[in-house]
Amino acid sequence: SSNLFQVICRIGIYRIYLLDGVILGILQKKMVCGIAFVNKMKYYVYQNILNGRYSKMKVQIEVAKGIQCDGIEIMFGDSISFVVEAYGEIDRYEDNYYFYESSLLVHVDSNNCIDEIEIRNDEEHSHVVMLNGTNIFSEMKDVVIELIVRLNQSPVEDELGTYEAKRIGLAYSFSMTDEKIEEMISEAKEEGTYEEMKEEIEADIKRAKYLQTISIRKTK
Repeated sequence: SSNLFQVICRIGIYRIYLLDGVILGILQKKMVCGIAFVNKMKYYVYQNILNGRYSKMKVQIEVAKGIQCDGIEIMFGDSISFVVEAYGEIDRYEDNYYFYESSLLVHVDSNNCIDEIEIRNDEEHSHVVMLNGTNIFSEMKDVVIELIVRLNQSPVEDELGTYEAKRIGLAYSFSMTDEKIEEMISEAKEEGTYEEMKEEIEADIKRAKYLQTISIRKTK
């Protein structure tokens, strides 16, 4: 149609589709967006595009207190309304608020006050997340674990590969454990699909060398 105006904006690893100036859909990690959701959030999406909020984050972790993200403090005990006003609410599911295309998750308690923050890495490691002078999203697994061990002695690892450093209120995870990687390679070889899947397997191995998520929590 001659009236059709479609723009595809590349933003991180996602795309936003515009049709006649109306946002039709946003692909996000946590939720498939419907028309009602898009209409509700349309203002915030436009606002964030104009303000460059879909670019990489620069975060300073304040252990047991919260974070500073692009110069804005997000601290435990603060009202979520301040964060929404500052960034624009992109997505919400129950007590979770998502910003920066779901790379930043802020969880609230029953009083709508912030009690946990989670940051998700991306494929390009484009977000800068500083902890004790180190950008932990661009460092490999061994470096990150060694840093947090120095801060917390020995974090506890569960069967899913999530580490919890309770004393400093940090929990962090990698996409796959070493055991899962070995299991994946072994199964591919047994099924005779290793060579066919080699490129994808190598990409998974590379991805698993870096942090997938880090959560900042209040300490008890």
